[in-house]
Amino acid sequence: MSHLLVLSIGPVQEFIAAARRTRDLWFGSYLLSEISRAVAKKVEERGGALIFPASVDAPNVANVILAELPNEDPRAVAREAKEAAEKRWREFAETAWRKVSEAIHEDVWNDQINDVIEFQAAWVSTTGDENYRADRAKVMRLLAGRKNCRDFKPAFGRPGTPKSSLDGRRESVLKDEDREIWSKKLRLSSGEQLDVVGVAKRLGRKVGSGDPRYPSVARIAADPWLRGVEAKHPSEFERLKDACGKLKLKGLNGLTNEAFPYEGTIVYRDRHANLREELGLNAEDPDLAEAAAALRRIGGEPNPYLAVLVADGDKMGAAISQRTSPEDHRRLSAALSGFAGEAKAIVDAHRGVLVYAGGDDVLAFLPVDKCLNCARELHEVFGRLLSDFGKPTLSVGIAIGHFMENLEDLLNWGRAAEKAAKEPDRDGLAIHLHKRGGAPIRVRSRWTDDGPPDQRINDYANLIQNESLPGGLPYELQKLADLYDGWPQETKTAALRADVSRVIGKKNQGAGVPASIERTVGTIVDAEELRGFARELLVARLVAGAMRQTGGEKTS
Repeated sequence: MSHLLVLSIGPVQEFIAAARRTRDLWFGSYLLSEISRAVAKKVEERGGALIFPASVDAPNVANVILAELPNEDPRAVAREAKEAAEKRWREFAETAWRKVSEAIHEDVWNDQINDVIEFQAAWVSTTGDENYRADRAKVMRLLAGRKNCRDFKPAFGRPGTPKSSLDGRRESVLKDEDREIWSKKLRLSSGEQLDVVGVAKRLGRKVGSGDPRYPSVARIAADPWLRGVEAKHPSEFERLKDACGKLKLKGLNGLTNEAFPYEGTIVYRDRHANLREELGLNAEDPDLAEAAAALRRIGGEPNPYLAVLVADGDKMGAAISQRTSPEDHRRLSAALSGFAGEAKAIVDAHRGVLVYAGGDDVLAFLPVDKCLNCARELHEVFGRLLSDFGKPTLSVGIAIGHFMENLEDLLNWGRAAEKAAKEPDRDGLAIHLHKRGGAPIRVRSRWTDDGPPDQRINDYANLIQNESLPGGLPYELQKLADLYDGWPQETKTAALRADVSRVIGKKNQGAGVPASIERTVGTIVDAEELRGFARELLVARLVAGAMRQTGGEKTS
């Protein structure tokens, strides 16, 4: 008898969401994908025909596996798939164990290592391809019901043992004694504690690679400045790299395949005291002093802001539910897998770092000057690749924040922007700017609107960067908007537009109003729309600042 089998692997929260460093976030996502890949391979080995993912060779394998079982017992296949998931997890954990076993409480580690994987399965007998939609809906309902039936496992808590700093769910496996010996290897902050999952995320290795160093949020924020320094001050750039190369021998985090392959904190002089403490350097360390001297000679300070991009496909549930056969569903799965691969290339091309691209969802960190163009390309490629499946769209949220903000806050801001991009009518782009102090600045419109916000903001940024538009203009426009609150609509619009043009001309020192700005002014009908224009200008100011640090490179 043929069956439709669905398997769910977790925990998503511990593998992906619980993170204090970008490496925690990236490797947790990779770890969950590889465990899911092992499950998909086992299903194939047992004669299953994968539906989602379409192939075990997909760039990322989501944590839900759907497959046809023509002849096999689904209970036995599910049991072996669970064993494959647990085995793959232990392989990653044991790699980490071998590196720092002397720093770990072995009894706590052993208690936790077999209590990590969450695995649920459901299956139904198939009733023919003509009933695939009904069969799939039924098996997904069964899986949802299984997830709602919680497993209550024995607790292994030890009184007085500190909890993991990542999510506080499990006790720390780390010993307190000789902490300074292994804290560099684990990249521990002062007082930080890790459970078995946290240690695996800090020390795990990607299959077929060495020990990858994932760029920090500081390195991503500093990227426009570093590009500018490399172009404008090549000799000082090399001196800075030489000093950082010596500091790498003392524990400074290194990267691969970068023109400046070092941790970003080093280029922020006000962070050197913290870096000195983290690396255990004395106050007169000559290599850190050499790096500081090179930074003084270069002058200026890197912009401390970066972008968190969160994208998600719209109405994907409807697109999936409309698949009328397993083969039709596989074609959709293949298209989503193709987008995941394209997303990696797009983010790389815009000097960003991809955390995950799991089909129709994307999480990435990007330099401020590249984030808008990256968002547009992701949206366009998604639409092209999914055009045969009801033409679903991609909503994109971008949160711009300071690299010193808590990583969890940055992620939450990105998710909030993605949620705003979907409201009220999906297919949107939302940009939320979180400056340190003050309320967030939020802009949103649909990609299909006349003059979508990414193009407008890039245009405004180019004008500000070229000094064709004064950077202080948005504050004047906000004051003007306050004056027009409560005016009757029949007299408001013409007077407001005239006043806006007058203020822009005055702030622009008689240079007139740029044509693109004049077009925007011609669409404003009330005070709230004027405030929206001012908010877009405030976002553009930050983009222009990043452009300026690159040496004046324009956005497109």
